[in-house]
Amino acid sequence: MIVYLWFFFLFSFLGWCAEVAFAAVRQKKFVNRGFLNGPLCPIYGFGVVLLDFLLRPFGRSFAVLLVGSLVLGSALEWLAGFLLEKLFGQKWWDYSDQPHNLGGYVCLSFSVVWAVAGAVLVRFVLPLVYRLVAPIPHTVSLVALGILGALTLADFVVTVAQIVGLNRKLKYLEYVSGKLRQGSEQLGRDVAAGAEAVHGKRKKWEKDWQKQAARLKKKYEKGLEKDWFLRRLLKVFPDLTSLKHNAELEELRQNLDLLRRRSSQALQRRNEAALAAYESTVPQGEEKPFAFGLCYSKLFAIFVIGNVVGCVLETLYALAVPPHQLEMRVGLVLGPFIPVYGLGAVAITLCLYKMYNQKDVLIFLASMFIGGAFEYLCSFLQQAVFGTVSWEYSDSALNIGGRTNLMYAFFWGILGLVWVKDLYPFFSRQIQRIPKKTGRGLTVFLSLFMAADILLSAGAVYRESQRINGVPATNAVQEFFDTYFPDEFLDLIYPHMQYVGKPELPEPQAPPPLPQE
Repeated sequence: MIVYLWFFFLFSFLGWCAEVAFAAVRQKKFVNRGFLNGPLCPIYGFGVVLLDFLLRPFGRSFAVLLVGSLVLGSALEWLAGFLLEKLFGQKWWDYSDQPHNLGGYVCLSFSVVWAVAGAVLVRFVLPLVYRLVAPIPHTVSLVALGILGALTLADFVVTVAQIVGLNRKLKYLEYVSGKLRQGSEQLGRDVAAGAEAVHGKRKKWEKDWQKQAARLKKKYEKGLEKDWFLRRLLKVFPDLTSLKHNAELEELRQNLDLLRRRSSQALQRRNEAALAAYESTVPQGEEKPFAFGLCYSKLFAIFVIGNVVGCVLETLYALAVPPHQLEMRVGLVLGPFIPVYGLGAVAITLCLYKMYNQKDVLIFLASMFIGGAFEYLCSFLQQAVFGTVSWEYSDSALNIGGRTNLMYAFFWGILGLVWVKDLYPFFSRQIQRIPKKTGRGLTVFLSLFMAADILLSAGAVYRESQRINGVPATNAVQEFFDTYFPDEFLDLIYPHMQYVGKPELPEPQAPPPLPQE
């Protein structure tokens, strides 16, 4: 049961990814596809679970898998489309223009896709996925699946409520349109019947009518702008139709398209103005300075600056905390560099560069997540490759595997906010002031130097782990590292690095055997 729940969520997510990729190819932009608001397409999850449950006994016959996947996948898609239409009065997809379709719910081409994909999944993919999810501890699975299930259920309830609200809006729009038509017709009849009597008040009535219409239009447009679900729904399902209020739905779609174009143009103007204030721009036709934009030269300069700034911060931190002594805290054997900070600066720049005009709290939270995840990844890779760790937070509160914790994630959040808002614009302008010839030469020289420094540092740490495990020097390279980078030197520059051995990964269990023919 637990394995099938993992299958459901995993393939619901992968199905959503496939839908997003398909929409991106067709529309040349990201579209959040799916019935739910979250990144899940449940029909794919249900489909995979159904296929595996019913077709696994026939897993050795690929022909049976093809036919079974075609029938089951098509039946599931038809049933989902039929139920959605009957329950909500809306048709979410329509294959009526495709050859060999059944009620517009399914068509032959997509049924063939179901057949091939289902057969490949049951025969080859699902056994591999089983090996991945089977070793997950039972308690971890219960907690994770419980959280995912609660979030999905909440998303489903909210989505259904929003769809019901959409139907009410369409009914109300039909009612308002009818009332406006009746009022307009009645006004026309009254004016025609008593033209002379109302001639003096005509202008006042027209002015009042225009004000009322403008007020209603503004209120209507503001409501559309705030209704995120409605905008997403009509964008995700461009073929969505309503059985009872299709004319009103088309009117909504046209109005939303108009509002979307206006909002896009206004947002582009605001972004251009904000970018001009955030980073130097070059008028069209003028020569661009060195390292203009997010090119390699700019990113490499940020990497070097992050290395040095990180070294300074670590040194100050060592002085600030007990025993308040000066320590050599570096990440490479040559120079005051800590690559974790340099790579972190590059990662935050790439991920948050376009958030410069967003609220501080959003940048802070995004930096917390990116920094914490990056710190965890660096610690894991260091242990996996060298068997060493340079920091260990197991004794601190709210840590994740001892590799990161909430306090340092908070620190990453502050650092990222300051970097995006203040430090990056400053350093970017200073970097671009470097003459092109000088800048290119420095970039080439420092790139070669940093590459050599990283290779030397990696080799020195790897050789130290060999010495700890009693591996003698048997070649010139090992003798070189033993001579120039002995344990005493590495203990001096890496005072907190410990050898703990490579992480032990659980052995995957074999999937249940297929029945013999």
